[in-house]
Amino acid sequence: MKLLRNREIYDQFTETHLTTARRYVWIATANVKGTNIRYKGRFLSIVDLMATLVNRGVAFRIIHSEIPSKPFRERYDQLDSKGQLSAGIEFLHCVRMHAKIFIVDGDKALVGSANLTGAGIGAKAGANRNFELAFLLEGEQEVLPFLNYFDYIWMGEPCRTCGRRDICPAPAA
Repeated sequence: MKLLRNREIYDQFTETHLTTARRYVWIATANVKGTNIRYKGRFLSIVDLMATLVNRGVAFRIIHSEIPSKPFRERYDQLDSKGQLSAGIEFLHCVRMHAKIFIVDGDKALVGSANLTGAGIGAKAGANRNFELAFLLEGEQEVLPFLNYFDYIWMGEPCRTCGRRDICPAPAA
């Protein structure tokens, strides 16, 4: 386990692990925004990066509490005109989600305070970034508890007794 601070999250996780996913990426976050990420020498929106990875066979699952930002949604809709993106990206809107977990291929995870935003994991300059802390975990055994927690939420286990069902847009169960 390694502690990452601020820009280290981008340098040592986003650019190194997130952009090189081979099988899947699971993300739990409160906020989803149209952040930019450097990929193969140029900057792409996170939606463009996801489209690139989906075209390579990477599947995404994203649990989020807030509606994704307008720029994120607009770019997603542009790229998903034929349904190719939504074939590889699944969303679960859970109003109670506040955990921040990024799991790549089941053997790398970032767990901490960073949301799926430019100020959290994106390519923001130091003066514009949030103050963030995260733990980088590597290896299946270190990642497994977070994989299980994500799956617990994704499969709708807490939905059965959730006290917020009255405001939930689409319970998982």
